[in-house]
Amino acid sequence: MGRVLRKRLPRDLRAGWGRYLALILVIAMGIYLVIGIVGSAETVLHGTDEKRSEFNTQDGSFTVFLPLTDEDMDMLTEDGTEIQAEFCTDLDVDGDAKLRMFKNRDSIDKVILDEGRLAETDSECVIEKRYAACNDISVGDSITAGGHGFTVTGIGAVPDYDQPKAKFSDTAVQSKYFGLIFVTGECYDSVRSDGDLPAEEYLYAYKLGKGVTNDGLKEKIKSIDLDYTKVEDKYFHEQVDEILERKKDFEWLLSLSPETSEEDQEMIDKMFDIGINDLISFVPAADNERIEAAAGDVIMDKNAGLVAGVIILFLFGYVISVFVVHRVESEAPVIGALYALGVKKKDLLGHYITLPTIVAFIGGVIGTGLGFSPIGIGTQLEDSYGYFSLPQYDIYYSPYLLVYGLVLPPVISAIVNALVINQKLSRTALSLIKNEQSTSSYRRFNIRSKNFITMFRVRQMVRELRSAITVVLGMLVSLMVVMLGLDCLVMCQAVKDDNVADTDYSYMYLYKYPEEEVPKGGEGAFVKTLTTDCMGYTLDVTVIGLNEISKYFDARPEKGKNKAVINNSLVERYGYKKGDRVTFTDAADDRDYSFIVTDTAQYSPGFTIFMDIGSMRELFGEDEDYFNAVYSSKELDIDSGRLYSVTSKADIEKSAGVFVDQMGSLVWTLMTAGAIIFIVVMYLMMGVMIDRSSFGISLIKIFGYRPREVRSLYLNGNLTIVSIGALICTPLAKLLMDLIYPSFIPNVACSMVLDFPPYLYLLIYGAVLAVYFVSSAMLTRKLSRITPAEVLKNRE
Repeated sequence: MGRVLRKRLPRDLRAGWGRYLALILVIAMGIYLVIGIVGSAETVLHGTDEKRSEFNTQDGSFTVFLPLTDEDMDMLTEDGTEIQAEFCTDLDVDGDAKLRMFKNRDSIDKVILDEGRLAETDSECVIEKRYAACNDISVGDSITAGGHGFTVTGIGAVPDYDQPKAKFSDTAVQSKYFGLIFVTGECYDSVRSDGDLPAEEYLYAYKLGKGVTNDGLKEKIKSIDLDYTKVEDKYFHEQVDEILERKKDFEWLLSLSPETSEEDQEMIDKMFDIGINDLISFVPAADNERIEAAAGDVIMDKNAGLVAGVIILFLFGYVISVFVVHRVESEAPVIGALYALGVKKKDLLGHYITLPTIVAFIGGVIGTGLGFSPIGIGTQLEDSYGYFSLPQYDIYYSPYLLVYGLVLPPVISAIVNALVINQKLSRTALSLIKNEQSTSSYRRFNIRSKNFITMFRVRQMVRELRSAITVVLGMLVSLMVVMLGLDCLVMCQAVKDDNVADTDYSYMYLYKYPEEEVPKGGEGAFVKTLTTDCMGYTLDVTVIGLNEISKYFDARPEKGKNKAVINNSLVERYGYKKGDRVTFTDAADDRDYSFIVTDTAQYSPGFTIFMDIGSMRELFGEDEDYFNAVYSSKELDIDSGRLYSVTSKADIEKSAGVFVDQMGSLVWTLMTAGAIIFIVVMYLMMGVMIDRSSFGISLIKIFGYRPREVRSLYLNGNLTIVSIGALICTPLAKLLMDLIYPSFIPNVACSMVLDFPPYLYLLIYGAVLAVYFVSSAMLTRKLSRITPAEVLKNRE
């Protein structure tokens, strides 16, 4: 009997080839997307692990106000810790971009070249690959940076700028306007001595010795007593001289008191500590968002892809089961006869499961093949290569993805079909032979309508409840995919618009060596960076101390060391509100600071809190007239040697559009995938409804109903299901996606505006109805092929 049943499979496949082909293609598309996304994530994760030793990636880094001496280095490395100076200076490129200049690296954070070689003479350089790609720079080209000419000898990547952001607080990568350049030590010193350049950053990378901890190294660094007399920076000595002069005045006043003691002198020394031993920053590699950022980013893609793939497979497993249930019901007399001849239920269950399992397997094979091909993983990798600065990774063919693509689709299909079909095959042989129909609950409905068409449509909807539920579930899943794409689009556009709109200043100058007075035309402020945790990621929070009335920010902070105004980005991401207590961390000092939220302010760039500048000075132990940032509406004449950086509104505008450009392809991919899923589910389920009603359609055609009336009875009634389902599923899909969307961007410090304009909901609703009407028009031909002869085929 098994051989007889197997002979039916090819015939059944030919009879329903259209629907099975559609299911194969959609399953293949789902597996292709999952393997492409997850496979590319695995390639990045595996490649990161492989390249870590080749890069000799740092365990962390720190910056200090003054360079360490040889004696200091010896003391810090005596326990086996390795430390490498990675001093850097930003060079201007045509007034529009910046290249951060480093010396060639010998040990830690080495450059991995995609092509070419390292710089060997004063006029040669290596360019970071994302900047090179965005600016169409190749090996052998000549470039000018900081007024100096260089010949590009190599293009590559370094691990400490995996995510090549100029500042930790930057919202996104801007490789068109920022990159890295590596030169010889002699060239670096020559450029530093010749140009009018911003202050040099004294950055050190370290690899911890055996048994050494980050905290242990930090304490050793803090214990260093640096000799500031050996520093050659004139601005530093101006600041030191000013501090020492004020100290002398204070000591003179104190000497007038006859009770001056050693404790008093220690107090004076502490008050006027020049601050050269303070760390500017101390960042372990795990907290550095530039290091292995691509690996952190794709973990979310991997998890989301696997879960979404399973959901889609269960959906289509259920869709297939609806077809099989229809087959079982239409073949009930045959099944009853087979039971009477002694065929076992398990044999028939296996028979009816076999074809959908084969279909799911074929779809999985096609999807797996496409996913592992260059148009799968290779294409998806381009998103990572197009944003992060990564060396070329060998594609990693993860074994579990083979299981996922080849085994999971048929297994899920078999399980779902077995659960759904089992009940249909549990009836007695006599009941099946007589093709008895179970008394459905819809027969007990009291439909208060005298309109025959209305009553008929209601009963038809209840009769086809399983198919209707499948349509609604397919609609929900597909709309969630679409909503993910639209959330990306809306948020990125909001970041682009709000960051520009909320930036009222034209220039921001961040000082390393502040002047005595705020330059004319500028507004002084105190800026400090703290950090906060977001789902395991460490993100920067900028604290800005403002005067009572600021021209450039609408925040009005109250006096008080524990009072702060927070920006809308923090409100949207964490849900903070007025009266809440928020806590942020100073990683360099291992200290937490808590604030009471007194108000919120509209300022989208990054995570920001605002304090009264006097209270902030007191909190962080600075002088009563201290400032380290100046905002202005025009360019100010400030010596670049005093500055860490200059940020213009034009820079904000450039960075604001990065997300829109970067996420465009993903948005359209998600929306297209969601639309295809819904179209296939809608068409197939409405087709099943017609197949199940073929006897009734044939009968009313005998009674003389015209095609338009038949369509009104059997197709137009589905409009109610689709229209009501869309009214429920559209806001529900939006709500569900808004709840889980923050988990997709925990590594980005930005505002998160996800509100849709009303017209967008109308467009979505209209698109759903459009899909219905197109499907209905296509199924009209199926109605016309049902003839009155169907009645004769089904007579008892």
